[in-house]
Parts: sequence; structure tokens; C-alpha cells
Amino acid sequence: MQETLSSYPYHSTAPAVAHVSVFRPFVWLKMGWHDLVRCPGPAIGHGALLVALGWVVLFFCSLHIDLFATAITGFLLLAPLFGAGLYEMARLTEADQPARFDASLEGALRNGRSLAALGGVLALLAVAWALCSRVLFAMAFDGTPPSMFGEINRTLLEWHYPGFFTSYVGTGAVFAAIAFAVSVVAAPMIFDGAADTKTAIGASIRAVAANPLAMIVWAALIAALTVVGFALLLLGLAIVFPLLGFATWHAYRELVPRG
Repeated sequence: MQETLSSYPYHSTAPAVAHVSVFRPFVWLKMGWHDLVRCPGPAIGHGALLVALGWVVLFFCSLHIDLFATAITGFLLLAPLFGAGLYEMARLTEADQPARFDASLEGALRNGRSLAALGGVLALLAVAWALCSRVLFAMAFDGTPPSMFGEINRTLLEWHYPGFFTSYVGTGAVFAAIAFAVSVVAAPMIFDGAADTKTAIGASIRAVAANPLAMIVWAALIAALTVVGFALLLLGLAIVFPLLGFATWHAYRELVPRG
């Protein structure tokens, strides 16, 4: 009998979170890869859509390095929401059902209101980071950030604010860590119909707190694979994005087991 999302238990109270081994994230990636191999066409289709969106965003933000850097970070902060279709594909694959592209799009619309609420939280983080980024660049370049292309030597070498690199990376890391803790299992949990936004965010934070080392490993893997995707002119994200989307589903299923 086919199991639908509406048949899943909906928790209004705080669900229990599980403890996992430090290197369990590698298993999530392996499981995600198996899902990708089982339905490569639809999965890469989702990745290609993200790549196209990324190109559009970066094109309009490419004139100045501060906008370019902010766009990349904001893009990553909102990435968990873009995985809804992949969560549906992972769920269908888990249930030995056909994981078609059209079915994944239909599934992505379920629980849209709660997902939108999570998106609002992540968007606020992205806006706050954009403002901080602008201030840091203004401090480094006397209020006039350099051109992305015309003054690349000034951009990379002639820092007017010696602590810029440390401050920028450190501040970005703080925002990234907050976004990671808030959303690491919240997005798939909301999609799964297992919790409202507030409960899902709480479960996500508690899952990170209960598994700090494993979550550091998981965050490092996500960062490393994302860097690879960006290094290939975003084309690598066509593979990396669905791989991480599938793996995120399996992470959620293990970190927030059903009662």
C-alpha cells in the first residue's frame, strides 16, 4: 500500500533526536549517491535548474566583488529550500516507487506554507549577512568596493583594512553556522509533514547540539562539495546539489527517527 505524506505523524511537541557516529555523514553521502544513480535524469534536472538560477543571480551581481560574494553566500543560505523536489524523489525511492521529475515537482508543493516560513527565516539571515558584508567591504575599501574585473589586483592584494579577510570569513562562518543549525533537518522535516516550522527548527538545532562532531563533519562535506561545484563554473552543482539533497533526506531520517 502506498504511503502518502499525509499519513505521516505530525508532531506538535518536540520530537526526539538520535545520536549518530562522527563519520555517519559519509554514509549519508553514499546513500545519496545510490539514490542519484537510481534516478539520474530527474535528479540532474533539478541540479540543472539550480545551476541556471545561479548563473542568473551571479550575472546580475558580477560587477562588484561585494555583491558577488554576498550573492554566493545568500544562494547557499537558501539552498535547503530548493531541495524540496529532491526530498520527494528520495522519499519515493525509499518507498520503491518511480521517482519521476513531474512527481517530484508536485511533491515539492506540499506543506508549502511551512516551507515558506522557514524560507523567511533563512531570507532574514541572508539579508542580515548582505548588510554585514556591505559594511565590511566599505570599511576595507573606503566606502567604494572595487570592480570585480577592472581592479582585480586591488581586490586581491591592496587591502586597506588589514583584518578584512579574517573579519569577512569569520562573520560569514557565523551566519553559515546559524543557517546550518536552523535548517539541517528542518526543511526535509517540514516537507515530510512531520512538524510545523517552529518545531522543525527546534529539532534541527537539537540534532546539531546532540551530534556536534558529526555535524561538523557534515558541514565540512557540504562546504567542500559546494566549493567543487562552484569551481566548475557552477556546472558541478548539477551533480552536487541532488547528491546533497538526497543525503540530507537520509540525514533527517536518521537524526529525527519516527516514533
